[in-house]
Amino acid sequence: MGIKLIATDMDGTFLDDEKNIPEENLKALLECADRGIEIVPATGRTVRGLPEEIKALPGVRYAITTNGAVVADLKEGKEVNTCRIPTELAVKVMTMARESQDDIMYDAYIEGIAYTTEYFYTNTEKYVPTKGLVALVRKTRQVVPDNIAYVGAQGKEIDKINMYFLDMDAKQRMREALAAVPGILVSSSIPNNLEINAAGADKGSALVRLASYLGIKQEETMAFGDGENDFSMIRMAGIGVAMENGEESVKAAADHVTVTNNKAGVAAAIRQFVLK
Repeated sequence: MGIKLIATDMDGTFLDDEKNIPEENLKALLECADRGIEIVPATGRTVRGLPEEIKALPGVRYAITTNGAVVADLKEGKEVNTCRIPTELAVKVMTMARESQDDIMYDAYIEGIAYTTEYFYTNTEKYVPTKGLVALVRKTRQVVPDNIAYVGAQGKEIDKINMYFLDMDAKQRMREALAAVPGILVSSSIPNNLEINAAGADKGSALVRLASYLGIKQEETMAFGDGENDFSMIRMAGIGVAMENGEESVKAAADHVTVTNNKAGVAAAIRQFVLK
């Protein structure tokens, strides 16, 4: 049975370490699009944070964003389905970061825009490990005087909460504290962050929902990823492919491990399994 939908994570997977798209990855996706295969970015980013080069590709109409909280129809500019955090719960989680003994940068996404404070925006380099990610964070954040108060005042459900830590011990302490909070799902996409979604908002569930919406069988899907937040998608896809640079747990769960993101591992696996 042929592959009809390919979902790929962005950072650490489809993009190289400098947040650029390897030319071979683009070529492979264009060939897939010529065959009528749906190409679906599946990312912790929002629609706003997707590279324009990706959104403009033939075959890219749908996107799994904010770790599965929002499945979007890019052509129609609408949401196919959502799974968001209630306002009160989001305020509680963000307050845990603010009141922690540790120095934690935190922000929350509302309808695809992340709200941060002036201090965190100005000091992003303190918390974020690479220049490319610093640029992405600043591109996708809007500054408000108090982002917790803003979330509470808006009264809207939250796509996702991000936290960035200065050391792994602080990350572990917060992860243990969050484990006692019902109604949320905690994952990580880079070594020093945590991403908090509503329970049920994960890339794997979103992939299944989108495939069903499009009339595509689960076994006709293929997914690529490298991080903990890709684990469910790798497990639930017909062919789950982990990057060589990925987390060990993700590689163990995958059907196949391809070469690194810097060596166009997505293209290598597509040529092996789809464009053969």
